[in-house]
This record gives sequence, structure tokens and C-alpha cells, in this order.
Amino acid sequence: MKDDISSADVATLALRGLRLRPGMALQTRRIVEGASKKESLFLAAIEGKGVMVGPVGPDGAKTELEEGEVCIVRGFTGQHEFSFLSKVLQTFEKPFAYALLQYPKQVDARLVRQSMRIKTAMPAVVTLPLESSGVGASTRSATLIDISTSGAMVSCATGLGAIGSAVSLSFSVDFEGAPVELNLVTSICHSSNSSATANGQDGFFIGLAFKSVTQHDKLVLHYMTQSRPGQ
Repeated sequence: MKDDISSADVATLALRGLRLRPGMALQTRRIVEGASKKESLFLAAIEGKGVMVGPVGPDGAKTELEEGEVCIVRGFTGQHEFSFLSKVLQTFEKPFAYALLQYPKQVDARLVRQSMRIKTAMPAVVTLPLESSGVGASTRSATLIDISTSGAMVSCATGLGAIGSAVSLSFSVDFEGAPVELNLVTSICHSSNSSATANGQDGFFIGLAFKSVTQHDKLVLHYMTQSRPGQ
């Protein structure tokens, strides 16, 4: 997470416009000399009243914020990088550790992605057309790493083709308790070789852009990005 939001393309938004979800990662820092950034979590907000933030992890017994101090809060919703200044109204240790911050009148935000992207680890199948595989249409097992309504990133043991190549992406989604199979036409946006695959072996990270998405598939993709915590 960056220390500062660039002044380019920064907009002033209401906090509710960011659509924060409980559990989203934040950074808080007291505005005092020598203060360091603290990894925190967004817990809840009541418009016009306050914002609840808590420490991260089992060792997060304290927020390290002091009542009456001013702090800066930074975060990333999956679409926007944002920051705002706030006063610490109260701190609590029971029933759990959290700080109540003054609800901000405005938030500085910069749009990073046009659509919400969520992290995942879902099995998927990529189908390569004749011109990519050389032996007729073939399939490759892949892992869906993240997804938005406009594209996705997958990891695969081998490359899937050149930038701009068309491939099909298939995976199953639990849509309100029922499995739904998505078969999406995509094009390869970028591809990088990496040794950081889930199994520790060399592999590829491939970015895919969705093409000609049907209304049904848009609905399912929207459901996926709105029903899971953003990253």
C-alpha cells in the first residue's frame, strides 16, 4: 500500500461511496513525530457518527491509537486508493480491541481499476484454439488468482499464447447456493514467467480481458465481486 496518493486523478468522495466491507485492510498512523504505520482492519462505520478500526492478527491486542489524537487512514478497496484524516474519539479493549474514529466529511480517493477485483484461488480450465495449440483446440488446467467484471488473472504451468491471443476461460461459481458454469471468451493482456506459483514450481501468471460478456455472465461476475471481501 503506498504511503501517499498521487495528486493526479484524485477525487473527493463520501466515505460511503467507497463501499468498504468489514475486514478490509487499512493502515493507520498517528500524526506525531516518529509514529509508524500500523496495519489495521476496517470493522464498521455509522454515517456521521464514527468509523471502527481494529488491529490485525491474534497479537493485535491494541490499536496503538490514543484518544484525542489525529491519525491518517489509508486503504485500497480493490478499485480506489484512499486516505482521510480523523480524530480518535475513543479506544476500547473489551469485548475486543478497536478504536472509534470521527466520521470523515470527505475522503481523498484515486480510481485505480474500473471494476472491483477480488482475490481467489479457484480451479479453472483454459481452452486454446487451433492456432495457439497447433494440434486443434486443447485445454490447460489453471488457477484463477483474481477476478473482476472485466477481466481475470490465472496461473498456469505453461504459457497460453501471445499477447492478444483469444482463449476461453471456464470455471464454476456458487451462485446463491447453486453451481453455475461460466465459459468466457477472453484475450491475453499480459503474461509473465514466475517461480512463485502455488506449488513452488516455475509457471506463468496470465492476465485475461473478457470479451462479449453476456448479460447473464455479467450478473454472475457482479455477484462474485460484490459477495466476497475485496483485496
